[in-house]
Amino acid sequence: MSDLTWTVHSGESWAVVGPTGSGKTTLLQALAGQLPAKPGTLLRKKSAAFVSFKEESHQFSYTGHFYQQRYHATLSDSHDGKPALTVRDYLRFSGSAEDMALVQRLGLEPLLDSAFLKLSNGQTRKARIGKALLQHPELLLLDNPFVGLDAIFRQELNQWLGDLIHHGLTLIIVVEPENIPDFITHVLVLERGRIVQLGPKEGVRWQSGLLASSELPTLETPPKAADFSEAFRLTDVSVKYGDRIILDAINWTVAVNERWALMGRNGAGKSVLLSLLYGDHPQAYANDVRVFDHKRGKGGSIWDVKRRIGFVSPELHLYFPQLLTAAQVAFTGLTDTLTVPARVPASAEADLQSLLAYFGLTHLKDRPFGTLSIGEQRLTLLVRALLKNAPVLILDEPFQAIDARHVQLAQQLLNSLSDKTILFVTHDRRELPSSINRLFELG
Repeated sequence: MSDLTWTVHSGESWAVVGPTGSGKTTLLQALAGQLPAKPGTLLRKKSAAFVSFKEESHQFSYTGHFYQQRYHATLSDSHDGKPALTVRDYLRFSGSAEDMALVQRLGLEPLLDSAFLKLSNGQTRKARIGKALLQHPELLLLDNPFVGLDAIFRQELNQWLGDLIHHGLTLIIVVEPENIPDFITHVLVLERGRIVQLGPKEGVRWQSGLLASSELPTLETPPKAADFSEAFRLTDVSVKYGDRIILDAINWTVAVNERWALMGRNGAGKSVLLSLLYGDHPQAYANDVRVFDHKRGKGGSIWDVKRRIGFVSPELHLYFPQLLTAAQVAFTGLTDTLTVPARVPASAEADLQSLLAYFGLTHLKDRPFGTLSIGEQRLTLLVRALLKNAPVLILDEPFQAIDARHVQLAQQLLNSLSDKTILFVTHDRRELPSSINRLFELG
């Protein structure tokens, strides 16, 4: 990213839009002072708070935890033996009437003494936005603020940000073009690290980049046969941590080759429910959870479960080593861990090339995962889920931070996989592939 010229005046609110990998997050990081700029080239006259996609700071780091730890009620200590960071600690909650009003508006009051690690994806996003607002910044930088939030809270946040702008807040947000809020006054369009358009919202036009069709990749790895009649069956399943009930008497059956949307508000228990199915939650053994026709604990190991499932989730995304290349991250799907296999079959090598080419990501193959944009990382993890050609796909908000063109490509590909059982989690029905024809909604 270079040779950018841009001025933000008081009273303006900007949306930054552009294709996946165009440099939107990098631009906000530079504005926040997280990336170096030549002396005199970046002048910021207001105090700024930045909310990015992932929490990695001196206060909290996912690298100090292991992925399944979030589902263990008793494993709450951090890696250095100190008590777990609570939501109260994370927010630096003062207890003042003003702070309490904000926390209540975010719906975080019941979670103040919960471990930050164990929040759902949407709850974590709320906490990060709340922490920024508690700093009372004059300039607020938000990277995809509506991603991971349920429809009701998206609407509430929209209204809230509009009120703050009315009272003098300057706002710059990265957002998809179709989700630009009404209160935005100006739009900046990025492509390949360069500004191609900017100005008042009404005068800026951009191409959506939607494709009518694209040639689908052919995988050399043969599809693994579905050796089960029911992928999952839950009978009166309940999960709780202490007195807090997460799932209450859930009944749900997913038969082979069925395609389900799983929906529900932030904190409804969607991620916990999926962790029971994917073998990550220890309370599966205390419940009647049947996976691939076997009751958990009565035949079949956790690895027998995972080898039949291609999986992606926002929570899993947080734990990936940043120094692995994009190709290495994709190949970890063959081990069902965060570890690269010692030997990669030639068929998997060929399939990786085909999938990367389909999504236009071939040039990223040898790039460190941590240097990719969030959208490019999410696409890489989707490729990881598809690579072993498993009979079941569990896709938990797979399209977060991905532009409309790549969403359409992914939908085409998923619709073509007629031999898969699919569970698809989203807060936005527009993301659902047309082949998803069943709905399970958590209250």
